[in-house]
Amino acid sequence: MVAKLLAGAHCVEVPLSRCLIGKTGIAEVAAPLKENTHVRHVDLSSNGLSEYGATQMAEVLRLSKSLRSLSLDDNSIKSQGAEQVAMALEVNSHLHTLQLSCNRIDDAGAKRLAQALRKNNAVHTLLLDRNNAGDDFGVEMGQTISVNNTLRVLDLSENEIKATGVVALARAMSSNSSITTLRLSRNSIGNEGATQVSRMLQVNKTLRHCAMSWNTISDEGAHELASALSANASLELLDLADNRVSSVGATALAQALRANCSVRSLCLSGNGIAGPGAQEVAAALQVNTTLEELQLAWNCIVEHGAKALADALCVNSTLTVLDMSANGIGKEGASHVARALEQNTSLRHLSLHGNVLKDDGPRHIAKALQTNRVLEYLDIDGNEIGPANVKDLADAVRVNNCLQTLKLARNKVNDVGAWELAEALKVNRTLTVLDLTRNSVEEAGATELNEALQVNNTLRELHLSYNRIKGTGAIALAGAIRDNTTLHTLHLADNDIGDQGSLKIAEALQVNTSIHTVSLLGNNLPKQVEDLLAATMSGTSAYVTVPSEFQEALCMGLHPRLGADPDCWVRILDESLVMMVIECSTVAGKRRFEF
Repeated sequence: MVAKLLAGAHCVEVPLSRCLIGKTGIAEVAAPLKENTHVRHVDLSSNGLSEYGATQMAEVLRLSKSLRSLSLDDNSIKSQGAEQVAMALEVNSHLHTLQLSCNRIDDAGAKRLAQALRKNNAVHTLLLDRNNAGDDFGVEMGQTISVNNTLRVLDLSENEIKATGVVALARAMSSNSSITTLRLSRNSIGNEGATQVSRMLQVNKTLRHCAMSWNTISDEGAHELASALSANASLELLDLADNRVSSVGATALAQALRANCSVRSLCLSGNGIAGPGAQEVAAALQVNTTLEELQLAWNCIVEHGAKALADALCVNSTLTVLDMSANGIGKEGASHVARALEQNTSLRHLSLHGNVLKDDGPRHIAKALQTNRVLEYLDIDGNEIGPANVKDLADAVRVNNCLQTLKLARNKVNDVGAWELAEALKVNRTLTVLDLTRNSVEEAGATELNEALQVNNTLRELHLSYNRIKGTGAIALAGAIRDNTTLHTLHLADNDIGDQGSLKIAEALQVNTSIHTVSLLGNNLPKQVEDLLAATMSGTSAYVTVPSEFQEALCMGLHPRLGADPDCWVRILDESLVMMVIECSTVAGKRRFEF
């Protein structure tokens, strides 16, 4: 990549994450970037650049008129490096996205960045999460927010901002009309900070996403936020995960949901709302018509909460994502959920992992899957299902024509269950992801899965890590790798596949042109195999099929120069790529092998 830059190649993206560039190599990377007029996006994350590297890239920012996004995440640039970047921002008018996560930046460097944004009118996304910024920075950033009208996404998660800093930020946000996403998770803002945020939400009309997980917010703060939701008509996502909200706070939030018509995603996972809180939320779902995603994992809602939510799902037609993981709902709760799946027409994503479903629970779910026509994602990891109950699920997979992802990790599936699922895969035409991690699958199970992959042409990801697959099983799977043309991800970490098994897999990957991601970690591969994998990874490409809807979008001209919104999330590189994808249904992609 550096050689291409030095040669003045037309490189739009420079992906150099985790390339061990360090302080000694950054000057060689930065030099051509100062003059190259084609580069738009540079990723230098996790390269040990330190303050010196930040200084080099700051000089690039001063001179470059083409760079649109820069990632310096995880480089320990500290405050000294942040100050250099800040000075460059004051004169740069082209950069849109700046990522400085996990860089040990304290108040001094963070404040300097905030000050720079008072002069800069181009940056719309700033990621400063996982640093050491505190209240002093919060106050400084508040002053910036009061005058800056271009910043739209501000991530300050995992810093040391407490109530004082959040009060300043929230007061400034009350009059701000540009920021749409504010992340304050893991900052210990407490109820005082939550109260100030709630007051801001009552008057702010532009904020769409607000994340405040892990902030020791209790019922008092939840009650204040509930009051804000009753008045706010613009917030779409509220994340209060891993706080201290009990059934009392959940009741207040549920009452607000009855009237609120904007919130589409609510996360209350890792609190303590228990069964009564879940019942109140469920009652709100029976009248709310806008909520699409509800996260309630780790709340001890047990069977009673599961029944209430199931009753709500029987009448609710807008919720598409529900996470009820690790709630101890048991087989009785599973029977209620299954009843809801037989009637509900909107839920597409359901997570039930770690709920001790055991015997009857999976049977109920499997029976519902035979008639359900909307669920696309089902996570029942860690439920002690066993091979006998996997048969019921496999029978459902045979006839179900909508489920795309099935997660069955940690369920004691073993070879018998793997055989049942393999037989189902031979006829199923919708499942794209199957996760059998940690299931005691051995040689026989791997052989059966190989036979299924010889005829199945829809599965895209297969997860078999942490099983007991040895040489014979690995050799069988190598046959699937060689012949299957649709699988693109295969995980076989920690399986003791042996020298011969790993060699056969490596040789098969030389022939395969569809698999781009393989994990063979923890298998003690011989050097011969490692060398072969490395050569294949660097010397070949995987050809990925472009979805038809994406081709259609390209034909409609999403590239800015073809008339589309320049801030569209689809980042098309140039017209030549557009034409290439329109003319061809596949594109070459890099391969990533872990070993």
